[in-house]
This record gives sequence, structure tokens and C-alpha cells, in this order.
Amino acid sequence: MHPCVHPFLLAPVLGLALLPAACQAPESEREEVVVRNAQHGRFEAAVEEARRLSEAHPGDAELQMLYRDARVAAILDQGRREVLRGDLNRGLQLLQQASAIDPENPTVRDWIGKTRAQLAVSWLDRAAELKGPDQLDEAEQAYEKVLDYDEDNGEARSGLAHVLLLKNYRGGLSLNYYNDGLSSFRMLELPQSKREFSISMHYDENEAARVRGEEVEKMLAEERLAQAQALEGSGLFFAARNEYRLVLLADPHNEGGRAGLDRMDREVRVARSLGKADMAIRRGSLADAQETLEQAGTLTEAQADQVSLLKQDIEEKRLSDLYGEADSLIKDYRYPEAVEVYTRLLEIAPGNEYHDAVSRKETLEDFIRLAEHYYALAEQASGDDELEAALRQITVVWPEYKDVAERLKAIEARKAEKRAASQKDAPPAGDESPQADGASGEPPAEEPKR
Repeated sequence: MHPCVHPFLLAPVLGLALLPAACQAPESEREEVVVRNAQHGRFEAAVEEARRLSEAHPGDAELQMLYRDARVAAILDQGRREVLRGDLNRGLQLLQQASAIDPENPTVRDWIGKTRAQLAVSWLDRAAELKGPDQLDEAEQAYEKVLDYDEDNGEARSGLAHVLLLKNYRGGLSLNYYNDGLSSFRMLELPQSKREFSISMHYDENEAARVRGEEVEKMLAEERLAQAQALEGSGLFFAARNEYRLVLLADPHNEGGRAGLDRMDREVRVARSLGKADMAIRRGSLADAQETLEQAGTLTEAQADQVSLLKQDIEEKRLSDLYGEADSLIKDYRYPEAVEVYTRLLEIAPGNEYHDAVSRKETLEDFIRLAEHYYALAEQASGDDELEAALRQITVVWPEYKDVAERLKAIEARKAEKRAASQKDAPPAGDESPQADGASGEPPAEEPKR
């Protein structure tokens, strides 16, 4: 295969004129379809034809390379289109896919470099807009994005240093700390700029500037490293994390700064998880809190005690909820269910913390036994008087036991009917028989006096 075939596949992507005639002709007609499709921007057809050829001739290295280059050209074309229409993130993703297929492809590397540079500029513009006191976190993220795409960007380094120092100042550190930090980074910028200038202009006589710049970087990094370690030792993990990041801004290769930043990234995550778990406990979402704390426990080195304390809070909340649940069941006269809850509570309750749960459970069990005993007597009662007496005993301990209330109402109804019937059969008041007590209706005769 002609060595110019593969670059030719990229010509439409780059918007170049057709290559010289010597480079336009494929070595054989079997590749001509691939080249022609690529030349006219029909990349899907080019890829499909190249795939067919490579599969038909698996041992042909040149056809395998043709297939690779066809895929790279197709993906590169898609990425270029996304970049040109303004979707830089999508464009970069596609360009990186092309790079994964052919890491040494200079055209792909060039487009990736240009796209990353555009993304760095867009994020730097975004960071410049975030000036409000409540936008520090967003500004930090924007500057970090710039450095992701352009790690040597001086504006981003200075801006990020300013934001990190300001966050620590507003987090409780002194104004002197803030001013000293700004002064340190201003001192750093001059030797850095001299060193970069000497390198770019190839001035050998400025070797001293390079050495001096490196010395300043290391001195500043060590100064901030000591500050970061002190903050970490005081448990100020958010501030320490910012300081370790400042160390790496001064000296990107500082091992202590890198290790410290990794530790603080974990501790900051744990600190946030602790707050999240605490809120979950307060809301009663104990399973969520437990899961959050389990994850936090695997990350932390310095906050293990706080994780353990919150786990204890979960247990205490769980016990408290069980105790409250049992109390609610008692108020609803659901005694057997309350006994079950007390049983669960006592199985996990530590020591004598819920000692009254034992007596409460025993009392409920006594009430249940008494209710069952008197209900059995009621079932054997020979009349309403015996039945009522037994049922009344039950209402003393368990008013809503089975059908006791309904049966007492029925007894009352029967008694009312009997009273009504008795009153109906009785003679009216004042209505006496004329022969009553032997009376004839006339006054009795007086006895003769003796």
C-alpha cells in the first residue's frame, strides 16, 4: 500500500486541498473505494468497506491499518464538527476516542490540544464571573477545570490561590494569614515568569533565574506544607485541604503536598458524610445513615471516633424509636404487639438503659393473662349477673379486649328491656281494690267501750 493513503483519509477532515497525484492513488483497486469515500466525506461507507476488507484478509497488516485509519478519520470528523459548533466537551470526548485508536496520530493530538486550550479559556472566563462571596466553591471548581486542561495556566494558578486563601480566611483563619498567603504567591510569580521567559527565549545566561525560581517554589511549598500539617493536626480538614492544594500550586511535584491533598480529599468527604448521616438520623432514616457511615468508615484515618459516635447515635435512636413504638401501642390497647416490641428492645438494649421496659412488659403480660382468665369465666357464666361481673373485671385491665364492650352493651340492653317490662305489668300508682285489707268501703265500726 502506498504510504500516502492513510494521511489522505484525513484530508477532508482537515479541510485541506487534495493531496498530490502521487499520494492519491491507492496501491490496488480494493482500497480505492475506501479512499474515494473518505475523500468525499462518506466516512461511514469508508469504515464499512475498510472493515470488510480487513475481515476478509485478517493477515494483511496494511489493510488492518487502513481500517484503523478509516475509523480515526470518521471519529475525528465528528469531533471536529462538534468543536466547530461549540460543543467542546463532546468534541473532546470524540477526539479522545480517536486518540485511543491511534495514540501517535499527530492530527488527532493537534485537535485535542486546540480543544483543551479552548476549554481552558472558557472555564477561565467562567471563573472570572464568579466573584460573589457565596460563589467561592464554584470559582474554585472553575479554576481547577482550567488547570485540568492547561496545568501551567498562570491566571488560573493565581486565581485559585486567591480563592483558597479567601475560603480559609472566611472559615475562621486570620486576616494576617490571608495577607501573608497573597504576598507569598506574588513573590512566587516573579521568579516563575523569569524562568519561563528564559526557557522560551533560550537564554543560557538566565540559568540563575531558573534555579532561583525553583528555590522559591520549594521554599514557598515547604512553608505552606507546614501550615497545612498544622491545620490537619487541629482537625480543620477543609482548611488543610486548601493549604495542601496551595502547596501543589507552588510545587506541583511536592510529595508531601500530594499525599496530604489525597488524605484531606478523603477526610473532607468523610466530614460531609458525617453531616449527611446526622441529618438522616434526625429524620429517622436510620438505614441511610448506617450506609453513609459504613462508607465513611472505610475512608477516614482521623475521624474514626466521630463515625463510631454517630453509629452509637443510630443505635440509641433505634432503641428510642422502639420504646416510643411500644408506648403508642399501649395507648391503643394493642398489648400483644407492644409485648413483642419490648421483647425486641430488650434483646438489643445495652445494660439497664431501658430497665423500666422489663416491668412494663411484665405488667402487660399480667394484663393479658387476667383478661384471658376472666373471659374464660364469662364464657362459663350462668346468667347476666355472673357474665357482667366477669366482663367488668376485664375492662379494668384491658377495656378493648375482644368483644367485651359489645357484650356489656348487650347486657345493659337486656336489663333495660326487663325494667321496661316490669314497669308495664305493675298496677298504676294509687289504684287499689275495694276489698283490699277487708275494707267494705265504709268506715270500720267503733269497738264498744268497756
